[in-house]
Amino acid sequence: MPKLTLTYFDSTGRAEPIRVALRLGGVPFDDVRLQFPEFTAIKAAGALPLGSVPVLDVDGVRVTQTAAMLRYAARLGNASLYPSDAFSALLVDSALDSFNDTLSHALMPSLFERDPARKLAMRAEVAAGPMARVFRYVEGLVATSGGPFVAGATLSIADIVVALQLLQIRSGRLDGLDGATLAPYPRLVTLVEAYLAEPRIIALTG
Repeated sequence: MPKLTLTYFDSTGRAEPIRVALRLGGVPFDDVRLQFPEFTAIKAAGALPLGSVPVLDVDGVRVTQTAAMLRYAARLGNASLYPSDAFSALLVDSALDSFNDTLSHALMPSLFERDPARKLAMRAEVAAGPMARVFRYVEGLVATSGGPFVAGATLSIADIVVALQLLQIRSGRLDGLDGATLAPYPRLVTLVEAYLAEPRIIALTG
C-alpha cells in the first residue's frame, strides 16, 4: 500500500468525499488539515501544483484534481465505488463533474461575498440557474440508472459528492439555501436518504 497524505483546510469542503472514499476502502492516509496562514505559506513557496488544495501525496508524488483523487481512492481501496461497466462509469463521471465543476464554480463567488443581502441575491440566482440545471440533469441520470444512486443500486464516488453537497444545502449552513431548495428533486432527496442508510456509511459515521 502506498503512503498517502491528503492535504486540505481544517473543514469538509472538496476533500471530504476523498476522505470518505479512502475510509470506506480501509485505506490508511495522513489527514493534514491546514489553517489559512499555513495554506498561504505553502502556496507562496510553490508547493501546490495548481495553487490550490486538496492535494494528495502518493509515495512523495504530489497530485491534484478532486475527481482524479476520488477515482484513485476507489481503485486503491473499494473498487465498487467506481463502476467497471463503461456506461455506468460515464454516468458517475458526468454527475461528479457536474457537481465538482459546474455547481461548485457557480457557488464559489457567493462564498466570499461579505454583504448579507448581496450573498442572498447571488444564492437565489445560482439556485434558479446553474444549480437547477445541474439538479435536473443528475435527476435524469438517476432515473436512467433506476436509482437510488447515480449508477443504480451501488454507491459510487459520485454519490458521495452529491450526497455531501446536498446535505450541506439541507442543513441551512449556506445562507439562502435549505431543504426547500431540494424539494423539486425527489430522486436527489432519495439519493441522500439512501446514502445515509448505506450500512458502510452508517459504520463510518456512527
